[in-house]
Amino acid sequence: MKKLSVALLVILLACSLLTGCGVKEKIEQKVGEKVIEEIVGDEDVDIDIDGDKITVKGKDGETLTMGGVEWPDIDYIPEFKKGEIISAANDGEGNVMIILEKVDRNDFEDYVEGIKKDFPEETNEMQVEEYLLFEGKNAKGAKAVIQYFINDNSLTIIGKRESE
Repeated sequence: MKKLSVALLVILLACSLLTGCGVKEKIEQKVGEKVIEEIVGDEDVDIDIDGDKITVKGKDGETLTMGGVEWPDIDYIPEFKKGEIISAANDGEGNVMIILEKVDRNDFEDYVEGIKKDFPEETNEMQVEEYLLFEGKNAKGAKAVIQYFINDNSLTIIGKRESE
């Protein structure tokens, strides 16, 4: 699964450098599929590139989705309903990273107050000039990291599902 994550990151970076119209989408899809196949070393992967969203399914059932703009299907981190999601990644096992922009600092602070109740163990809070951070763990072992970037009003939410 780490190979798939690296592959998708490479694809996203390459796609962001390309410009154009309809040709861009076709090139992105073909290049993306080939890059993933080369990095994974397996042509037996199902690759779906739908606009900004890329989903890769391995032959063993592993799924990795990256680049969507909707809240991922997870039950252990409450949805942040403010701002705009610009990227959401989900590895199919409940591990997620959601990046939002246009987030008001007060909305971030209100959200963190709620998160503190859900993730009261092994907490850490940090405030520096550029960002604010909260991280914690819940009783089931899931972890949440919430980071707010002051200068650009962006928010990153990272969730790691407990190991079973």
